[in-house]
Amino acid sequence: MSDVASRVERVLARALRATDPVAALQSAATDETLPEPVRKALARVDPDGVRMTALITVRLRFERLMQGSRSAAQWFEDDPSAFTAAFKRYQADVAPTATFPSDEGRLFEAWCAEENR
Repeated sequence: MSDVASRVERVLARALRATDPVAALQSAATDETLPEPVRKALARVDPDGVRMTALITVRLRFERLMQGSRSAAQWFEDDPSAFTAAFKRYQADVAPTATFPSDEGRLFEAWCAEENR
């Protein structure tokens, strides 16, 4: 993968984890370290499409986690508010690299260990 493609991938992954993914992509569209065609493409993204993509991404991630970590599922069952707050922080902190539920579970549990949860 080229350096530019890797950078764009990181920009998109960060944006989809951001509180406001549209604003994150709009900001990236002004990043002069990115090539002009990339900036122009980012400036033209459909805001509703970005919001929907971010929602679907987080939903799929949550589902993978519930299937891949018994402790996360139990935490959600026991204290949904505390778990949800932690999941939001996890979502913001950890790039979505897991494909399988067990991988997501390991990522979450490692994040929790770092956070002393």
